[in-house]
Formats: sequence, structure tokens, C-alpha cells
Amino acid sequence: MQREVWEGVDLFRPLTDKGIYRAELAFEKFVRIFKKPDLIVTSDAERCKETASILNKYCKSELKVSEILNPGASAIDYHNVIREMSNYDPIALIGHEPDISMFISGYLTEGKLGILMKKGSICHISDGLLVNLIQQKILIG
Repeated sequence: MQREVWEGVDLFRPLTDKGIYRAELAFEKFVRIFKKPDLIVTSDAERCKETASILNKYCKSELKVSEILNPGASAIDYHNVIREMSNYDPIALIGHEPDISMFISGYLTEGKLGILMKKGSICHISDGLLVNLIQQKILIG
């Protein structure tokens, strides 16, 4: 289903065929580059749950759905999820724009870093440091 023709509630909008294809390509490469997450936490939005399932296909990680990460989540919401899941390392968060960019900016620089997370981007943060920011198209060529 193409985004432009979706008429239902946005939370239930699935990934497009193109989105599924691109996620498969990207995550296949992702697991060769990065340490696999111990936990994947995803928004309750259908497209995020599908993305998490595709990542989990390659990682075999524990998977949790959190409505806290639904569209409109604040930076504090993201902090709370990370704090709640602190016994896992590393974790992958699958959420929405612009929420996740605002969280990353605030988490790393108290909001002084402009960041753009395009669909399918991967941001690797370790101990409060930005290690990598990779746009999906870099991974899939």
C-alpha cells in the first residue's frame, strides 16, 4: 500500500513494498557492521512493528512494543524507555520523525545539534557519543 493512497488511521499504515525491500537490504548489511542489539523496542505503529520484525529476522533479539514511542513521543519518553531497558546493551529504538531526531539532538547536545533522520536511518550512540549516523540509502547503494 502506497502512503499517498492510505485512507485509514496512520498508526495502522503498513510499510510499502519499497520500504520492506529497502529495510531487508539495509538490515542485512547492518548486522555485519554493528553489534546486534540485545533488545529492539518499537513504536506500536504497524510500519514500525514491521520494521522491527525485519531487523529481528537478522538479529534474533528480544522484541518489545512500546506505545510510548508512538508518533508524538517526546525526548523524555525516549529517555524513559532507555532507562527502563537499561539492563539491555545495546538496544535498538524504532520510532518516528521528527520525534527521534529531537531526542537524539537533546540526548547528545542538549538540543544544539541539528539532525535529520530520514526513513530507515540508523543512528549509533554509545556512552553519550554519536558513533555513526547512516542513512539507509548508503547501506543499500
